[in-house]
Amino acid sequence: MNNLKKIGLSALAGSLVATSAFAGEMAVSGSAKVTYTDKQDGSLTGSQFGMNKLLGFTGSGELDSGHTVTAYFGNNGTSQSSASLTYDMGDAGTIMFDQGAGGHGIGSIDDKTPTAAEEIWDNISHGAGHDGFRAGIGNAGAISYATTVGSATVSADYVRKGGGVVEDGATGLGGSGSSKSIAITTSPADGIGIGFGMADLGSGNVDADQSQTTAYITYAVGSISAGFQMASEGGQADTAQWTTTQWGVSFNVSDDISVGYGQRTVDMGSDSTLVDQSDSGVSASYTMGSMSVSANMNKTDDLKGTSGSDLETTEIAVSFAF
Repeated sequence: MNNLKKIGLSALAGSLVATSAFAGEMAVSGSAKVTYTDKQDGSLTGSQFGMNKLLGFTGSGELDSGHTVTAYFGNNGTSQSSASLTYDMGDAGTIMFDQGAGGHGIGSIDDKTPTAAEEIWDNISHGAGHDGFRAGIGNAGAISYATTVGSATVSADYVRKGGGVVEDGATGLGGSGSSKSIAITTSPADGIGIGFGMADLGSGNVDADQSQTTAYITYAVGSISAGFQMASEGGQADTAQWTTTQWGVSFNVSDDISVGYGQRTVDMGSDSTLVDQSDSGVSASYTMGSMSVSANMNKTDDLKGTSGSDLETTEIAVSFAF
């Protein structure tokens, strides 16, 4: 028994020595935003005040190889909202396992048009927060890889069949095919940014699989930024087809004040029962240190291709970052 204890203590001591070579650190960040929202369609029945909050915990460490590992956990006050594990190999690129953080593959360039606050599609559905006409394959259960090749940045991601947030030792649900995407961005000259992305969205029915593409160009000179972007999704069913065309411009009135305006048209494809959706949005923001005050008014005509279905949302927000 004593020999077994000695062996166990020796193994424990050895493991402590091994892990001491992993120089790690922890950091906590957070944000809080109070909003006042006015939905001008007569559907409002409750309070117009809301709050968005987030606490982010980041742990990182450097390996003997010089590579770094970073774990992130985001909590929205009631539960874990997102998490990711990132392995940075330096010049060889970065691999991430994502459980809701996002920002990779075609989803990293879903909307690159400039704005002073929220995007022009924000809250116009008065439900899910946006109307769904954006490129992306999802970010829960995604594996992504990003690297730089010359002046270009490449980001690719893959979501296995079932996807979703899966805990240790568990497996995802079936019923949907695997999806994959890639995005390439570069800056060929000062002030100019361009990017292109494509994706395949699988489903349990191969005849209903969908494909997405998007491309954008932005230009910034002095205090003015402008951008133009197109995106499309095609599938076997008429209802799975759409093409968006949008533009946006923002102007920095001063170092602290910005204003913006944008427009978008959504073409519903070959479904003859639907009409084009038209969106527009105006925004403004004021920043003072870690506090910002922003406002935006978004309007849509013929929401999701239904003639006469018009909505308008105005939001005023006060945000703090710490």
